[in-house]
Amino acid sequence: MTQQTSNAGRKPSTRHHVVPRFYLDGFARQRQIGVVQLPGAPRFLQNVSDATVQNNFYTVAGHPDGPDVFERAMGRVEAEAATVLRKVVDDGVWPLPGDDRETLATLITLQILREPTQRQQMRNTAIAVARLLVDTARPEWLQTLAAEKGEQLSTEDAARQLEELQAAGAIDATASPASHAGQIGYLLPRLIRYITGRPWALVRFSRRGLITSDSPVSLVPDPSMPAHMRMGLMTARGFTFPLNRRTALVMSSPEPFINAGRHVDEVASGAFDLVRTGSTRHERAINLSTALGARERIYHHPDDAAFVPSILPDPVDDTLSSDDIYDGFDEAWLTDEPIAE
Repeated sequence: MTQQTSNAGRKPSTRHHVVPRFYLDGFARQRQIGVVQLPGAPRFLQNVSDATVQNNFYTVAGHPDGPDVFERAMGRVEAEAATVLRKVVDDGVWPLPGDDRETLATLITLQILREPTQRQQMRNTAIAVARLLVDTARPEWLQTLAAEKGEQLSTEDAARQLEELQAAGAIDATASPASHAGQIGYLLPRLIRYITGRPWALVRFSRRGLITSDSPVSLVPDPSMPAHMRMGLMTARGFTFPLNRRTALVMSSPEPFINAGRHVDEVASGAFDLVRTGSTRHERAINLSTALGARERIYHHPDDAAFVPSILPDPVDDTLSSDDIYDGFDEAWLTDEPIAE
């Protein structure tokens, strides 16, 4: 029986979580989660079944295995990652063995790539490339394109069309779910090493609460890098990823270990992963990182509203500012030196 046949009669999923529902459960009480709409209002409670849902966001129309084939593939990754997450937050397993570490790294990398911001970046790139072509084009180029289609285009008409194309807002583009899925399939195995190749610190809190967002993996920029290079997977100072309201994962730079002569494969094995007891300073820094990395909404446990930072960004795609993230905090919280309570 083919996959297409086995899917016959099954209703495809159309309500797609851009952040996994099982993950949001770690910030909920009886399936209710607190929501803060950026830049700070309104604030309300929402069922986790409805949080971060976008209709047909991953629908690949016309796919022989069903339009929700990509959503189902991500669901399989999420199921494996949920098991690993329970080992960490419920059973206290740390550091993780190799396969489990790889599974969690896959979830983290996939989360970065699957978000609406990534699709927006695809759209922006397409527009930028088209704009570059148009801005450097000559009327003769349009005439040549027309001739290849068997059409005649006068020099005057070509110049007029080119002028129209060069007008502000004349060029637009879309990134389809299929192209987004293709990009994820291509980039995921290539980018995961920039997550596994960092030392991981598990930060556990007993009283203070952690928030999350619609973009829960937050990049912490390196202020020593040029501004345009601070936010890449390879060049970021580190990443924060709240695992639930009491546990966060901080992935810092491998550079100190590499400079000390340790191979990056040793770092990727988890040999230098550690556990920290979370302090007030940790909580504030991690929550600030999460808030500044949010796209449109912040999420928190209903009892943790007090831990939402007062510094909140506007709801834009690129919000993380190295000036903001370090304002009021030195950089020590992201190093591998433990910080006392």
